[in-house]
Amino acid sequence: MIRRLRRASDGLAFRFGVMLAAALLPLGLISVSQTAVVVEKSRRNAESSLLALTAAAAGGEEGLLRTAFGAAQAISSFVPLIRDEPERCTSVLRDYLQTSNTYSFAGFVNADGIIECSSAPRQLDVSGNKLYQLMKEEPRPRVTMSEAGTASGVPVIIVSLPILEADEYLGHVSVSIPHARLHARDNDIPNDTPLDLVLFNDDGEILSASGGMDGVEVRLPAGRPLQDYIGKPQQSFTGVTRMAEERVFAIVPVVPDLIYALGSWPSQVNSITAGAIRLAIPLLFPILMWLASLAVAYVAVERLVIRPTRNLRARMLMFMRSRAIQPPRNDLIAPRELREIDETWHRLAVSVLRDEAELEDMIHDKTVLLKEVHHRVKNNLQLIASILNMKIRESSNTDARVALRDVQSRVMSLATVHRNLYETSLQGRVQADELVKAIVDRVVAAGSLPDSRIEIRQIADPIILYPDQAVPLSLAVSEATNNALKYIGKPEDGSGPWLEVTLRELENGEAVLRIANSLGERVSEEAASVESGGLGSQLIAAFVGQLEGTMEVTEGGETYVLEITFPIAEFSED
Repeated sequence: MIRRLRRASDGLAFRFGVMLAAALLPLGLISVSQTAVVVEKSRRNAESSLLALTAAAAGGEEGLLRTAFGAAQAISSFVPLIRDEPERCTSVLRDYLQTSNTYSFAGFVNADGIIECSSAPRQLDVSGNKLYQLMKEEPRPRVTMSEAGTASGVPVIIVSLPILEADEYLGHVSVSIPHARLHARDNDIPNDTPLDLVLFNDDGEILSASGGMDGVEVRLPAGRPLQDYIGKPQQSFTGVTRMAEERVFAIVPVVPDLIYALGSWPSQVNSITAGAIRLAIPLLFPILMWLASLAVAYVAVERLVIRPTRNLRARMLMFMRSRAIQPPRNDLIAPRELREIDETWHRLAVSVLRDEAELEDMIHDKTVLLKEVHHRVKNNLQLIASILNMKIRESSNTDARVALRDVQSRVMSLATVHRNLYETSLQGRVQADELVKAIVDRVVAAGSLPDSRIEIRQIADPIILYPDQAVPLSLAVSEATNNALKYIGKPEDGSGPWLEVTLRELENGEAVLRIANSLGERVSEEAASVESGGLGSQLIAAFVGQLEGTMEVTEGGETYVLEITFPIAEFSED
């Protein structure tokens, strides 16, 4: 898996995709930033729109409450004049309520908490009422909500105004509006608009709610009490309710410093910010564009670059393995530059084949000529060896025959080398094991007596040498074999004479030539009668020097051993 990922990440398409992704990233970030700005602007527009919508929705309640304040002010202007006439006061207030058909109660509460004058036919004691206590302690205009009105017994909104004389509290006038009238909004807002409108007073007390008073607390903004919005200008914000529902809120003063309207709108239903209020949705479009750009770039690189490149590589591999040339494809989809590279490679392959054919012809001619040279040299050397053989037969001098035979052996060794050079299939190389065997067989056949019964043992590893090493090796083998045949003897244990020649390749890149023979009663009487001047040993030492090797001679008991160790020259591929 890791190898596949590493291989994929090393490809042109992946790297081009990474570079393109890095190039497109700033554009994507700019797009995301612009989208965020648009979303924020849409949110602010939505909040501003909700302010106007809330103000319009609270228009009916605002008019009703302002009218109630006007009625309370009107009543407070004449009630002190007729408060001592209960029947007249009650009649006037009852007629006023019937004329307006808006209010359920109107009355005057004196400083002792007694309703002296009201639309009700009786006096009531409200000294224990919370509203009375608040008005007495802090006389100021108030709007409160009562679950059960004192006179009507139904939920009402009470508008109260204090009556003061020289800053002394004389009582207050109260006008009650049935709570149900606040929901009958007379405005242009459709009934199916998902706007939740809540009215609250300057004490943070909820007066009414368009969605009903049940559960109204959980529909308010979480984390802030309503008192925090008192005395502030209209505002809008996006927040969550106490039930963790995301909504857009707007606070609009209905009666400044007394009554406020809180409007809320579900954020997911807002027509202005639908589908864009959450940042994930606006982010999706630039991300999809970024991914689509990467996909198009990947397909383009794969089709226009990678596929033609792979086809060219396949043709190159086929040419490398079988020297087969396929004509270039006329792929018009591939770029012009790649088509030119393909055509250039085709010409190059044709030129390489032509040059290789000419080079092979030249090498063949030179090989034939070189083999002919080796063949002629071998024939000339054999001619010389034949002449020496004739001189050996004509000579009656034993020393002369031994000397001529030594020369003849050396000449035949050289002839054997040249014969291997023109007979071998390896141009300029010699099979050393075949060469050593041929030389040993020739020397033994020429130098041993017919009835000597010498046991010949040969073991050779397949070693290939340059002619520069093969020639001194063959001469060293010839000299050492001649010397072994001169001094070979029959062991005292009665066994026959033996000659052993081995050629081994070592693991360190060296080779060891070992020539061993038995000692004892000499087999060749002619060789025994001639004194050796040590020329053979000198020649062997010289040949070992040409091989850059070392020579070691071991003689003991009935065995004579000559070991030559030399490095094998390495072959270059040129």
